[in-house]
Amino acid sequence: MQTIAFYCDANSIEANALHQLQEYAQRPYINTICAFTDIHYCTEKALPVGVAFHTNDYVYPLITGKDVGCGVMYLKINKAHWLKPFDKAAHYKAFCLAHTQMTDDGLGGGNHFLSIEEDADSVYIICHTGTRNRGIALYQQCLELTRQYALESGSQGEVMHRDFLDPAFIRYYDDTLSFGYQRRKNFCLKSMIFLQMAGYLRCDKNSIDRQYMQQDYSLTAATGQLYGTPYSLEDSIHNHLRFTPDGIMHRKGSTELSPGKTVVIPLSMSRGSLLVQIRDEYSAAQALYSCAHGAGRKLSRYNAMKHWKTVLKEKQRRSYKQQFSELLDKSGNFPQGYVQEFDFAYKDATDILQHQPYLRIVTHTTPVVTVKYTEI
Repeated sequence: MQTIAFYCDANSIEANALHQLQEYAQRPYINTICAFTDIHYCTEKALPVGVAFHTNDYVYPLITGKDVGCGVMYLKINKAHWLKPFDKAAHYKAFCLAHTQMTDDGLGGGNHFLSIEEDADSVYIICHTGTRNRGIALYQQCLELTRQYALESGSQGEVMHRDFLDPAFIRYYDDTLSFGYQRRKNFCLKSMIFLQMAGYLRCDKNSIDRQYMQQDYSLTAATGQLYGTPYSLEDSIHNHLRFTPDGIMHRKGSTELSPGKTVVIPLSMSRGSLLVQIRDEYSAAQALYSCAHGAGRKLSRYNAMKHWKTVLKEKQRRSYKQQFSELLDKSGNFPQGYVQEFDFAYKDATDILQHQPYLRIVTHTTPVVTVKYTEI
């Protein structure tokens, strides 16, 4: 069994996730395997979420599940261009409707989201989503390739030699990851245009294409001005394979890092996000240039609902309803998907830096408004 590098409290990992991790570490060809603070059990596949590992010549293409290419992008706007606080009563429902038109297949399920967040100096548009139907198609192709390899090689399991994957497949895989990036960029830029049209940002409103929801902004520069508003964006990915001459990096729910790059670690819907960079490159390399992709769940979705109904006092529930009144349904209740993303369901953010000291905080954002998962 390969030695597991724990960038988390190994004693706090749920037993079924730890068993999954230990079992996977016994598989052949794995050089190094790391577990991060948001590690948790995965019912779909043998590897838990919150893990990264490296191989030389063999590939485990099914570790990501169907959410291939999932990641988080942020778009940053200096508050010098921000004109007024977001008016939830006036624009939350319009923002919810608008986001369904930004791409052709929605944010996706689970904890995917589109949010507006802020710190003292800037406003951030943050999008967590993946490749949706293209990712599912890629996963199905990977599944078929593992079956073909098993038949031709006489091997068993979900591994194949990288030479079995022709260059066209590698290009197709990388193109699918790029597609996820393009989707996140369209969500972020179109959200910014929505804010421009609604009068929240200094801009040249007359120059905005009124059909902007139908336009493709995926080739727009990562830094610059759009309709007169300066912005910058950065993207990170946490569910993918990365093919290099030195081997294959496998990440399942672990964020890819690189020197000088800022990545988002969402904490919870009510606690905002951490933006972090590498502090110590040597230590980051030991961690496979990877880190947690979130705070990590403290309560399962089922237990989060149980906690909401039986543990929280009425005063505490009322406080959430005041903070997120725009999310209440006609009966004055939250949909389950939102309750499951409140802070009590997630681990304390201090664990992230305690167990991943190679990171430094760039900023900690505060949530302004959040749109949760959607299916179109």
